[in-house]
Amino acid sequence: MFMGRMRRSDFLFLYAVLALLPGAAAAGQENSLKVFSCEVDGRQVFGDTLPKECYGRAWVEKVNGVTVYREAAQPSAAESARRREKERQRETALRETIRQKRQDDALRERYASLAELDARRDNDVAQLDGVIAELRAHERELAERCKGLDDEVAALQGKPLPDGLASAVAYANEELARGRAAIEKKVKERDDLRQRFDVDRRRYIEITTRVIAPDADAAH
Repeated sequence: MFMGRMRRSDFLFLYAVLALLPGAAAAGQENSLKVFSCEVDGRQVFGDTLPKECYGRAWVEKVNGVTVYREAAQPSAAESARRREKERQRETALRETIRQKRQDDALRERYASLAELDARRDNDVAQLDGVIAELRAHERELAERCKGLDDEVAALQGKPLPDGLASAVAYANEELARGRAAIEKKVKERDDLRQRFDVDRRRYIEITTRVIAPDADAAH
């Protein structure tokens, strides 16, 4: 009779209060069904506690059929190594991007235009060409000196060489060798310089003529 006279809202409120009582909560916990599961070699493994077969694997905890927790699988040694290598490559690429940007910024600051770059290259190469020309002129002088000394040695027709002549021949040959080595060094320096300018020139053209895609808003 009493329950029949209660309004529906009062009944729902009373039911909610009773459900929060310790006894009701304990009863609800006793009636709940907790299940752990994972997949092992294509088959499902279940347990009311986490089965040992699930250790290190992806597993799921369900209460009354509702998923309440998911655990991701622990990566294998091979997978961990792959992830580390991928991260290393990402960091290397990032460092290279930063390095390239610094070089590009420095290149733009160094040359106001492509014409200025070409002028600097021609000037630097011309200076080295001048040094090489001087070294080759000196090489010719040394070669003539060596030839003159060789003629003196030949004139003696196998006789013992005077100490002064023998020393002069040895010294002249050493000077000639040093002169030729100096020429090779400067020629390589000039070739390397040209190569560096060629690289800078190609990069300068690339970064100063790079096409920038229009913004999406501008396109509309």
